[in-house]
Amino acid sequence: MVHISSSIGFKVIANCGYLPGALFSVLPRHAVARCYSQSCHDGLGTLKENAKQILTAALQAVAPETLVQRAIRRSACSQYLHVGDATYPLQKNVYIAAFGKGVYPMAKAVTSIVHDHLVDGIVSVPAGSSTPALSNLQIIQGGRKNLPDSNSMMAADSIMKMANSLGQHDILLVLMTGGGSALFPLPVHGVTLDEKLQAIKAIANAGGDIFQLNTIRKNLSACKGGKLALAANPAKVISFIVSDVIGDNLEIIASGPTVKDSSSHKDCLTIIKNLSIDKKIPTSVLNLFSGKTCSDIAKNKQTFNNVQNVLIGSNKVAIHAAFEKASQLGFDATIHSTTVCGEAKDVGKTYCQMLLENQRLCRKVCILSGGETTVRVEGSGVGGRNQEFALSASVQMFESKLASNLTDKKCPAVLLSAGTDGQDGPTPAAGAFAYPGQLCDNNINTARHHLANNDSYTFFSTLNNGDDLIVTGLTNTNVMDIQIMLIDEPTT
Repeated sequence: MVHISSSIGFKVIANCGYLPGALFSVLPRHAVARCYSQSCHDGLGTLKENAKQILTAALQAVAPETLVQRAIRRSACSQYLHVGDATYPLQKNVYIAAFGKGVYPMAKAVTSIVHDHLVDGIVSVPAGSSTPALSNLQIIQGGRKNLPDSNSMMAADSIMKMANSLGQHDILLVLMTGGGSALFPLPVHGVTLDEKLQAIKAIANAGGDIFQLNTIRKNLSACKGGKLALAANPAKVISFIVSDVIGDNLEIIASGPTVKDSSSHKDCLTIIKNLSIDKKIPTSVLNLFSGKTCSDIAKNKQTFNNVQNVLIGSNKVAIHAAFEKASQLGFDATIHSTTVCGEAKDVGKTYCQMLLENQRLCRKVCILSGGETTVRVEGSGVGGRNQEFALSASVQMFESKLASNLTDKKCPAVLLSAGTDGQDGPTPAAGAFAYPGQLCDNNINTARHHLANNDSYTFFSTLNNGDDLIVTGLTNTNVMDIQIMLIDEPTT
């Protein structure tokens, strides 16, 4: 397996293999048959190394601490904080509310800037994160497997209580990244956390996209959909946002806790109807959306005059950094899209055909894209959208005879799909590689079975001793997914 160390770099042994991560020190006894020769001397090994270097550059470009330091300014001994064109007086009046997969380094960076005026703060981070203590900040770990839990709900409740206590001269700095929805959950009155989770799971399993998911989340939340900003009023609220949604819609990122919500309960009912999942939604949720219960959170109609929302990072930033690195490595680089969406299996097939078409040009090419696909869960396996994307692409390569075509032309090619947060679904992998020759007569049926069972992680764990998995660990950032397609010139 490919392993990226916590410093976002690869551990290489004798320029030939990769140090396995501790999570994969033990593999199943019965491994899937290997097809392609992956010696140190073939072009595939070089391309995989190039793909990892490009991914590393992309991740480094969206390191949250770097992004927030660019967005906030304070000159030495200054009593003013500058954000864009706005200026805020500092009077020992600063509070921090942070939630998401990348907020700890953001909180650390912000604390170093406003430390002498920081009064209090709460930071909600994923369980298992490395989070040394920060002055005047309470750090709460929760949201195991990217799902809300009692710890993350406690963090949300504490943040809302802090926000409600603020006055007109106070400043609330809100730090949010992808994963914020799971780390800042507080259901509306009349709906339990379990009922909210049941509704969200039904939508996700039906192939609902992030816009549908977060529309439901906002309307089931006592803190999202602008409600955090309302709670903090009349304090000044400044939100630093790292986007993990296509199009960078501020209402959708972390379900928009500081952004006025334009959605309605009617929109939620439409989503449920379109996905045909009304029988899987708890009665309390349906009653709320149907107006049969009274929520104690009224829809806000006032303007957010005291709120400044600042988008500081996105998939586009990562993709452009990947473009620069690919160009430095000698590839003719192209950005195909930063809005990739759709069913992971279908998108994987499309990218397989794209690989075939570009291979015929016999040029050193890099095609980059980003976005977020979805998975319709029909099996009982373990996997994630990036691994399912890769497995689908690999199966399509075999079925289109792409493998033999490329092998005959001695033109190496590889496709990588990975989540920038380092966690693809409920697995310890960020994604996986797909390439011609990865599958053959010996393992194609096994691959098809695992794909049909949404079991991509199990398949890649046992294929080639896990060498085709991308394992980064938690990266402390999240700007959706990245696909890197590399095609080399014909070898001699």
